[in-house]
Amino acid sequence: MDTATHYSATIEPDTTVEMAFKVDGYVESLFQVGGRNLQTGDFVPRGAVLARVRKSDYQASLDAARAQALQAGEVLKVTTWKLTQAEAHYTKAKLDEERATALYREKALPKQDYDAARAQLDSTRAEVEAARKAIEAQRELLETARANERLSTITFEDTALVAPISAVVLDKRVENGTLVSRGMPVFRLGDVGTVRMAFSVPDTLVNQLKLGEPLPVHVDAWPDRSFEGRVREIAAAADPSTRLYRVEVAVPNARQELKTGMMGKVSVAGTQPVTSLPAVPSTALLRSPSDPYAASVFVVEGEQGKNIARLKTIRLGQFVGRRVTVLAGLKAQDRVVTGGKQNLVDGALIRIAE
Repeated sequence: MDTATHYSATIEPDTTVEMAFKVDGYVESLFQVGGRNLQTGDFVPRGAVLARVRKSDYQASLDAARAQALQAGEVLKVTTWKLTQAEAHYTKAKLDEERATALYREKALPKQDYDAARAQLDSTRAEVEAARKAIEAQRELLETARANERLSTITFEDTALVAPISAVVLDKRVENGTLVSRGMPVFRLGDVGTVRMAFSVPDTLVNQLKLGEPLPVHVDAWPDRSFEGRVREIAAAADPSTRLYRVEVAVPNARQELKTGMMGKVSVAGTQPVTSLPAVPSTALLRSPSDPYAASVFVVEGEQGKNIARLKTIRLGQFVGRRVTVLAGLKAQDRVVTGGKQNLVDGALIRIAE
């Protein structure tokens, strides 16, 4: 006899990354897969250039920044050479002044020549000081120019949107010619080498689960297969609204057989089915538009003698045969739509088949 409890869960990527350009521009190319542009569902390796905006819009700025940095470097070389010359002039003037001082003390040199030697020393000293200040100023200009060059290089490189991980494209929002803005999400990538499934358990069960514990996983798309997941996360506190504890299971997916959005069941052995909770047929379930870890059903409500379909988000529990228990979001007396739900919208008038 199967005493396991089966919890409904949805396949989700292990890691999800939103990709956006850091610059504005028109998209000029997309990553090629088999001779065509990248599409949703394609696998991309780490480092692949997913898309690129027009480089010419930023090439001119990069060229100008490089030219300014080169020019600043050349000017610094000239300024350095001038300092070398000024120091040589100062060294000669200092020797001349010392010689003139000695001769003047011995009254072997006219005062006019002695004053000229002193004046030449002062002049060359000022020349050296001016050259050193010019070098300091030019070095600052060079650092500024190099910083601008680095910034322009980074901006130019940001025209390419590079995949940070090997992943599957979950969402794509651009084509060639699309005008993108800085920070606007254009791709969503998912690492599906390992996938995760999250479900909620009551306090009577949470202490029985251990991190790293293996749990069987069954997916509707593979009815004859069983996968093994391991408990990776157990919530430390219950959800205030449902009083349930969130549990996450990681499932290896090297062959990528498990796709994002697939529905499945995680089995927890040795627990008895919960019979006091309301249950609905599995055929009544829809994906929740607001919560990836929940489902939705249409509930029949009577208003002014008319039957109205109302979409409700519910939290699923265990599978019992072809039915699934509802942990939250549904009352035992609620009437649930089981047929034709794909054609309904919230608030639609419905007719109940006899």
